[in-house]
Amino acid sequence: MNDTTCRIVSYPSELAAECPRIAVAIGVFDGVHIGHQAILHELRQLAAASDATPVVLFFDPHPRAVLTPERAPSRLSSPAAKTRLFQDLGVQHLVCFPFTHELAALSPAEFLERYFFVPGLTVTAFCVGQNWRFGKGHSGDGALLAELGRAHGVDTRVMPSVRFGSDVVSSTRIRRAVAAGELELARAMLGRPYSIDGVVSHGRGVGGKLLKCPTANIVDHGLLLPPFGIYAARGRVGQQLLDGVAYIGDAPTIRRHGKPEVVVELHLFSYAADLYGKEIEVLFYRFLRPSMNFADTASLSAQIQRDIKAASLALLDE
Repeated sequence: MNDTTCRIVSYPSELAAECPRIAVAIGVFDGVHIGHQAILHELRQLAAASDATPVVLFFDPHPRAVLTPERAPSRLSSPAAKTRLFQDLGVQHLVCFPFTHELAALSPAEFLERYFFVPGLTVTAFCVGQNWRFGKGHSGDGALLAELGRAHGVDTRVMPSVRFGSDVVSSTRIRRAVAAGELELARAMLGRPYSIDGVVSHGRGVGGKLLKCPTANIVDHGLLLPPFGIYAARGRVGQQLLDGVAYIGDAPTIRRHGKPEVVVELHLFSYAADLYGKEIEVLFYRFLRPSMNFADTASLSAQIQRDIKAASLALLDE
């Protein structure tokens, strides 16, 4: 993981004093998958060729969460996770652009003139994926971006989609794979294990006291979860990547009364420090078994010990 501090702003003009010449990749970049990574590789090449700073502009919230909230997809990555991934990919300057109805009402030309072609800032290049659209009614595409940019001396690269297997890699395809529990397919398209990040919160306290298996209860950032079950997993705590076993489900053996609540719990094999209130990333490597309702907590506790052994063995291959 890259330790260099990222510079994160809301609008490109905020970078002008520090980075008067920028090359910009624009998109949602949900998941920062291998197709996105190809865009960022090209971005760095364009920036180097034009003596500019590479900048990634990503929209938050997801445009569909604003325009059609009833059909908004579950996210693959939080803004914090995207920041880490962009940083690891060699981009230190980010624009986390607030997506609003007002922004969506701008024409493609108005969007570029208002936010990119401004005094004190020179855009040397744009880099986008072939399916990226912008402006009112999604009326702008890569060809129009190139045409509008050309009038300002801006080079534009429209990157072809990356394929894996019989189809193109996309955030939508990855969501389908994760939701179906196809973690190997998701991993291949992401270029890393699927993960979620969140804050460790207080749970019911039964993991350590009753089940002899203390767990970190993760409050995630509204991210897509794999199917209910037990997973061989790792937890990233700061710079440490630690082996463990994760559970996703509604804990039917423990929560027998009241409305079921979906929980994400992680037991780390060799970590005893207090995690409450800390940010943690949970990486899912292998599905071990589905969530089950046990007759009593003793049966559950015995199964948990078997799960720990199974997860330990699975992670030896990772």
